[in-house]
Amino acid sequence: MGKLRRTGKAGRSKRLSTDGSVSIFLIIALAVVFMFVAVFIDYSRIAAMKVQSERLTRAAVRSVMSAYDPGLQQEYGLYASGDTSGDLIMGKVLNESLNPGERSDAFHLLSMEVDSSSLHLQRPLGEYEIFNRQILEDMKYKAPIDFTLELVSKFKPLSQSMKEASNTVDVLRKLRKLYDKREAALDEMLDKQRKAGKNAEVLSRLIMDPPGTSIEDASLGGSIRTAADAASQYEDYWTKKGEDADRPPKEKLYTLSIMAYEAGVSSIGSRISAEASRLQRENDQLLTEALRLWEKARTLNEEMKQVIQESENRSSNAGYDLVTRDNTPGASASEGTDAETIQAIRKQAGQLIHGEELLHGLKEDIRSQQLQEQSVQRSVSSLRSSLGGVGAKGAVLEASRVVREYISSYGTSGPSNVVDRNQAKLEQYRSSDKERKAMEKQANGKLKEASRVISAINGLDGQSQAIQDEFRKLQAYYDESLQFNQERNDGASGRSMDDDPYDAGKAAMDNMDGMFGFMGEALGGVRDELFQNEYAVHYFQHFDPSKLSGIISGSSSVDELAGEFAIANQEVEYILYGFHNPAGNISAAYAEIFASRLAIRTMEGFVVNSKLGNPLAILAAALLYGIEKAIADMIELCKTGEIELSRYAPVKLTYRDHLRIFMFIHSNNEKKLSRMLALIRLNTGVNPAERMTYASGEVKTAMRIWFLPGLSKALGQVFGSADEVQGNRYIVTRTADFSY
Repeated sequence: MGKLRRTGKAGRSKRLSTDGSVSIFLIIALAVVFMFVAVFIDYSRIAAMKVQSERLTRAAVRSVMSAYDPGLQQEYGLYASGDTSGDLIMGKVLNESLNPGERSDAFHLLSMEVDSSSLHLQRPLGEYEIFNRQILEDMKYKAPIDFTLELVSKFKPLSQSMKEASNTVDVLRKLRKLYDKREAALDEMLDKQRKAGKNAEVLSRLIMDPPGTSIEDASLGGSIRTAADAASQYEDYWTKKGEDADRPPKEKLYTLSIMAYEAGVSSIGSRISAEASRLQRENDQLLTEALRLWEKARTLNEEMKQVIQESENRSSNAGYDLVTRDNTPGASASEGTDAETIQAIRKQAGQLIHGEELLHGLKEDIRSQQLQEQSVQRSVSSLRSSLGGVGAKGAVLEASRVVREYISSYGTSGPSNVVDRNQAKLEQYRSSDKERKAMEKQANGKLKEASRVISAINGLDGQSQAIQDEFRKLQAYYDESLQFNQERNDGASGRSMDDDPYDAGKAAMDNMDGMFGFMGEALGGVRDELFQNEYAVHYFQHFDPSKLSGIISGSSSVDELAGEFAIANQEVEYILYGFHNPAGNISAAYAEIFASRLAIRTMEGFVVNSKLGNPLAILAAALLYGIEKAIADMIELCKTGEIELSRYAPVKLTYRDHLRIFMFIHSNNEKKLSRMLALIRLNTGVNPAERMTYASGEVKTAMRIWFLPGLSKALGQVFGSADEVQGNRYIVTRTADFSY
């Protein structure tokens, strides 16, 4: 029995030891499980905190950018930060979002708080890149459609006609200058030849005056004014000299008469010799100059040929062809007959070229004159050696005949005059010159009439001090915008009206080349410039052309219209030309509209006057027609605000449409952007360079860790998190960006 008791005690002790080990194991296991669960509770809270912090940061930055300037958006479709402080908005959103509320019994699983926040506003609206991007965003649908339907569709029917007109004006204008220079050189050449011919008249009179075919004998004692006088007295001189030779000195009867004759022969011989030398010297110079002028005319003739050869290879033709080929909705195709008519006029330019046979003949006539001049000198030399001798009569008659033939061929007018004959040949090519000159004179007068309106508009400068001050303020804003974008100020881009009809016509056609060139490029691929141009005419005010009706008719004075030229009434014109004065932009627009009308009407003028024959006369008539019709168009535009595009394209074109066209021609994109920004600043009081369009925010949120912050930190390092643990606080850093 005793033994059994001892064994029972030992068993109980063993069981107690086993139970203690199990308890310890369970405690350890429970601690491990608790630690594991605690860590994942905090990890879940941290994961939720990160998501919440991300959303909170984005909401805060988005709230900052939602406070955009309403004036910029409503008036100009632009987005930029407003007056309210972005930091203030961001702080308010963060604080209100993390406010735990007023309930004391609430349980906050995520007791987050803002540790710190920062906001960076960037990319000011005043930067070209930012401003241009917002323009593109606003106009990306409207601009291409409006451009195609409202402009390209109207001009497409005229594309080939205007191409041919531009080519023809370019070619004929160049040919006209060369033609006039060539003909002037030929006229001067003939004048030199004629002068060389007339130069021999003095010598002719010294030889025989008047000329004749025989010389009658005369007695000594008469005056010796010519070589013929000396020859006529020679027989009597020789007889009396022989008689006196047989007499004693004191009995000689004709000593004085003989001495007078010999002195007269010597004198006339000297005079003839001097005149012959002068004639040779001056005529050599004149005929050498005539050859130089002939060479100049020949060179000009070759240049004219070159101009004609290059006329079909103008690079500006590509724009017209692109517009023609484009399948533009609502545009009617041109029949092409007008273009063919104008092309046929240009093909006639070859008749302005002088043939090689004519030019060669003119040169040979100069060479012949030089040879005949040499014959004159030989005959005079022979005369001088024979004068006072037996063969004097024959020498005088021969010299007189040669000189008279020379004068008849190149000096005095008559059927045998070579110079007159050549002049008549040249005049056959100039049959239309007189008519052309008359039309040029008329066109000059009409251009002055159009320039009168420009001068009247320019007279408005300085009429209103308030408007002048407003323009000076605008210029300051414009200069600041250029400086902000590190752009150079190259001044305004407008141009005055040309005084010469041909220069005005060429400038007008150059504008058309630029306009169709831009249209062609835009149809091939939309460019930023198209969006900028359309934005300008959509959001800014243009001038009312009816205000100019009084100036055109002369019924309004400058003082009465001064107030109409405020910047608010001519914003589009200012963007286009950039003059910082009341009249500059309006006068530039008027001049350019006139030029565009001149181009279109000149194209019509070619067709109307195509039957005149001479291409230069057709050009002069076309320009006169164009100027007259353009003046009438300007009157109509100022009365009604619109005009018919062309008699061959009966669609209406408004004043605004013209400005849209000119936007294409003046491609100073950066300058246009600065002018728009300056106007926006002037009209809204908001400086775009100080208003941002991009926000970058950073928010640090903190949350107290409930369990084992050290282990949470270790886990964070293991998983590569950028977040941090400070004591028992877990800090999350999140950034968000927002751009308009």
